Amino acid sequence: GANTVMFGVLNTVLLRPLPYVQPDRILQIWETELARGETQAPISPFNFLDWQKQSQTLEATAAYQFGNLVLTSSESPKRISAIFTTADFFRVFKTQALRGRTFLTEEDAPGKDRVVVLSYGAWQRHFALDPNIVGESITLDGDSYSVIGVMPRDFAFPGATEAWCLPGFDITSDLQKHSRGSHFLFAVGRMKPGVTLDQAQTEMNIIAARLAAQYPQSNKTTGFRLVGLQEEMVGNVRRRLLVLWGAVLAVLLIACANVAGLMMARAFSRQKEVGIRLALGGSRARLVRQFLTESTLLALMGGGLGLLLSWSAGRLVVASSNGAVPRLRTLEMDGPVLALTALACVATGILFGIAPALHALRPDLNASLKEGVTRWSPVSDRLRMRSLFVVFEVALALVLLVSAGLLTKTLWRLQHVDPGFQAESVLGLRISVPQARYPQGRQRAELYQRIVERLAAVPGVDSAGATNDLPFAGSRTGTSFDIEGRPPDPGLIFHADYRTVSPDYMRTMQMRLLEGREFSSHDNHDAPRVMVVNQAFVKKFLSGQETLHSRLRLHDQWFEVVGVVADAKLQSLSAAANAEMYVPYLQADPPMWTFIVVRSRMEMTALIPTVRKAVSEIAPDEPIYDVRAMSDRLSRAVAPQKFTSLLLGIFAGLALLLAAIGIYGVISYSVAQRTHEIGIRMALGAGRDDVLHMVLKQGAKIALLGLAAGVFTALLATAMLSSLLYGVAARDPVIFLGVAGLLFGVVLLASYGPARKASKVDPLEALRCE
Repeated sequence: GANTVMFGVLNTVLLRPLPYVQPDRILQIWETELARGETQAPISPFNFLDWQKQSQTLEATAAYQFGNLVLTSSESPKRISAIFTTADFFRVFKTQALRGRTFLTEEDAPGKDRVVVLSYGAWQRHFALDPNIVGESITLDGDSYSVIGVMPRDFAFPGATEAWCLPGFDITSDLQKHSRGSHFLFAVGRMKPGVTLDQAQTEMNIIAARLAAQYPQSNKTTGFRLVGLQEEMVGNVRRRLLVLWGAVLAVLLIACANVAGLMMARAFSRQKEVGIRLALGGSRARLVRQFLTESTLLALMGGGLGLLLSWSAGRLVVASSNGAVPRLRTLEMDGPVLALTALACVATGILFGIAPALHALRPDLNASLKEGVTRWSPVSDRLRMRSLFVVFEVALALVLLVSAGLLTKTLWRLQHVDPGFQAESVLGLRISVPQARYPQGRQRAELYQRIVERLAAVPGVDSAGATNDLPFAGSRTGTSFDIEGRPPDPGLIFHADYRTVSPDYMRTMQMRLLEGREFSSHDNHDAPRVMVVNQAFVKKFLSGQETLHSRLRLHDQWFEVVGVVADAKLQSLSAAANAEMYVPYLQADPPMWTFIVVRSRMEMTALIPTVRKAVSEIAPDEPIYDVRAMSDRLSRAVAPQKFTSLLLGIFAGLALLLAAIGIYGVISYSVAQRTHEIGIRMALGAGRDDVLHMVLKQGAKIALLGLAAGVFTALLATAMLSSLLYGVAARDPVIFLGVAGLLFGVVLLASYGPARKASKVDPLEALRCE
């Protein structure tokens, strides 16, 4: 059942092709910036135009930019996720509209009427599958768009986009607004037939070198990176899923070893039957088929029950992932999954049936046909074989327990990383405003400030703030700058993350001020320009000089550094903090969106409707979205680690339980076969403690052999986990020693029951049995 679920996960996430025409030819295109250590960065619009013209290996390319638009309807305004893109977007995917059409090249030009293509989900949710939607006009962010098409149900890129809009952006006419140093676009492309990824990458490297020579100031260290679209979507979870499937296979092997041991004992009890069949002329091949048929039948029965379990277990896996695994929500047990389950049943049936079958065909015909020959020597081949099975189980259980321990410790480390702010009791939300209604940055800043002041006045709210990029919300903005008195450094690009914040943002997030001061309400349009930087910024750009009162120029204005705050994590708890600069949004040009944070003593369930009502009083036409507690955002940041640790912990627990059952079975059967021997020992003077220690010693010997093999295997296996670990070594001695001690204790505990039973053997009864 567990293997069925995990193969279903692998098939859904890694193996099933994306729902596009020839999806293996679609690429995600990134910029790389060696000077900033960026291996995957957004695209400059002018770089996009250049390689779009120069590339000979790509048949279609498209750039896009994320947005969130307000859909104005007869009901209340609704927020929809949208992208602004170039006209060739759907050519890249070679996907036709379900209704209407997609974009025409001539529609992507300044001054053209706005057009939009809707997703099937948006058509269903917002327009009730209106068959006449194509040709209708809808209002998005106060602008009229003509609906030209609806995409098929299974088309969803990027993410859960609900609308694709044209014209996307004018990247050529306004050089003041978009320079070659601005990086804010994302890009996809389709390779021409016969072109390989290596060939396309080589060509892009040549184009990057050409642009670096032509524009050294902005492109000297800029490159381009091409990634297959499916690899881009699921590459970061591939290793986690393979580790989990390896763990499930290990549990299956342990179960097979247990059943093989039981089948071997059963085969020994049938030695007389086998001897009679052979004496009557039965062939060994026929007998092997009989034994394998029995074991395969058991496996198929178990597989049938496993399939029933997999339906409910699959839903639990999807729920426990918390969105950490892409494409997992479409998990289904389809034909390939069922076929693999059937194959696994047959394979395991043969696997745990072959050894007992071969051993059963090696009897002494004369001895097996004699009455009463049932004694099994304690050093017999069969007992050694069953013991080897248990050694194998203990070794695999140790590997799984060590792996689970390392990942659990990683999760614990991440949960105790200081993010640079206090997430408890803080609610985060997002609001966007249409540019047509708020065309100037000053208008937007004043609107955001009114919303923040209104929220701060709500009873039970301690403080409120706003920022363009909220930690762990998926938003990131950067900008270039100059430092007064510092000539350009050829080896260092002055570029940092850029935050526009309200005066109370840092206080609301409880960020630690290390030097200088925070912002106040006096830092407005009429006051001297000021900024606060973080520790990473000081270390990277201002090391060796006085931090406070340093002056930086960005957006053609000079800002004075008045404070330094502790580093705050933005997108990952395990990654180093980026260099960041904070400026008051009353002195800047904030974007068309802002994140608002509210610190309150109220319960979130009561706070959210209160916040919605307060915001609607100031901006009734701008719905809020992405409403989530900051503690929940932090929890989602470790969701992949939590998902892997949870499932691997469950599988390791199953392995431990099965290993305990295996050792108990071996020792119990050994005691049963040695009852006569134990009776003789006790008749000759052996005490109960001697018998107890003898049996426990047998279990300890098996445990030590299994631990030795397991430690060696774990040292090799855990090297594969290195990329999944944080703050813990792959060969952590504490984890290894702790797991070894736990397993040894479990083995002794499993051996104690049979040992205690053996110590209570009555010598007279044991000898009388013979």
